Amino acid sequence: MTIPKQKYKELKPMYDFQRKVEYNKEKLRKAVEVMLDEPEILFNDIWSRMKEEEMIEAPKGWVPKNDNLKIEGEEWVVLKTTLA
Repeated sequence: MTIPKQKYKELKPMYDFQRKVEYNKEKLRKAVEVMLDEPEILFNDIWSRMKEEEMIEAPKGWVPKNDNLKIEGEEWVVLKTTLA
């Protein structure tokens, strides 16, 4: 059901705020849908917000998947962990 024009005029600030909130919800929903279809977009968005001081040091023995960052003789191994 739409808002009658007269009622909108009487309560304009309230309706404008509700419409603003709804617009932003719709915009966020659309962005989430795009990110779920293309997870790389979500990764890049989160990564772009990460600050160096939030990063943790790599654990001893960790070997990067990226061959360009491996030290000669290092082999990448899938680490298997068990949940206790």
